[in-house]
Formats: sequence, C-alpha cells, structure tokens
Amino acid sequence: YQEGKIMRLNEWLEQNSVSMTGCTFYSDSHNDLLLLNHVDHPVAVDPDEILRETATEKGWNILSLRN
Repeated sequence: YQEGKIMRLNEWLEQNSVSMTGCTFYSDSHNDLLLLNHVDHPVAVDPDEILRETATEKGWNILSLRN
C-alpha cells in the first residue's frame, strides 16, 4: 500500500536486474500517486477526484473506460 508498493517494486527490480526506463503505470486511485510519479508514463484511468486533479496539473494522460 502506497510506500510499500514502491519498496516491493524496487526489491523486484533489483532482484531481476530490470530498469523502470520507459515504464507505464496506470491507476484509478490517488493511493497510487507514488507509483505514478515513479514511472515515465503515468496514466489515470477513471480516476478518483484527487488523482484527476493531480493528473490534470501534471499533464498526465487521463482515460475513461466507461465511455
């Protein structure tokens, strides 16, 4: 959850000798803002209000799967 996801991701990256360069991450929740800030291509999908505001401010892609 939140910081824990970053810790687990970094552990996995190190164990597998993988880079985050060029990675995309998508989420609908502000709880994933740390991960979204960690990747090159963050995408907000049907985001909650806080995530929508942040994505708009940062110029991230915002998608809807409901349309």
